[in-house]
Amino acid sequence: MLTNCANHLHHFTEQTPHLSVTRIELFVIPALAVDSAGHRICLRLTSNQGFGWSELFASDTEEAVDLDRWSDLLQSFIGSIPLPPLDQYQYDKSDQDGRALHLFVTAVNHALAQSAESPPYSIDHEESVLRQRSVSYVSLD
Repeated sequence: MLTNCANHLHHFTEQTPHLSVTRIELFVIPALAVDSAGHRICLRLTSNQGFGWSELFASDTEEAVDLDRWSDLLQSFIGSIPLPPLDQYQYDKSDQDGRALHLFVTAVNHALAQSAESPPYSIDHEESVLRQRSVSYVSLD
């Protein structure tokens, strides 16, 4: 588990490369496969580099995801964060907080990879479809 990760992020200067995160969204969507009892948890990040995406599968046999706790943890990343994000910190990907952080870091890396390949999207049509299918939705900005 990572402890007080936001406290470690305040040590960067204007010369340090950074990402400006303006929005983090969490979508909890029922699994579609007949043999997959559980939910897809999707994180979409909006930044000055475009959109980033990540997801994980949570089976019905696992401990329920605490979206309030995840929201509190992820809210601390709204604003400028140094790059590369959290690479030097250790966190347990099987722990609830570690899973949220892994989703975030994966989405940041996706945004950076996408921005290198193409300009940021001006219109995103995914959001309405994801929100319609979601059983839970959180938007942090």
